[in-house]
Amino acid sequence: MSDTLVSSKAHCPIDDWDFDARYTDGVCPLCGWRPSGPPVEAPRAARIDWFWPTVLLMLVASVLMGVLVLVAYNR
Repeated sequence: MSDTLVSSKAHCPIDDWDFDARYTDGVCPLCGWRPSGPPVEAPRAARIDWFWPTVLLMLVASVLMGVLVLVAYNR
């Protein structure tokens, strides 16, 4: 394999490691070597911090279940 990016797969000549540059910010995870070529970005879903949206979703689900329990109890 060459030293350049081939559809985001790269081969580091320093440590002989194949890696997917999309998930390592475009650098080798072992030594930090950056392949030549255009910069590579991770997919949008991988760049989003999902902690707070998940917490909000769980809070809404908990409140909704509490309301449903109260409605069922009062019938």
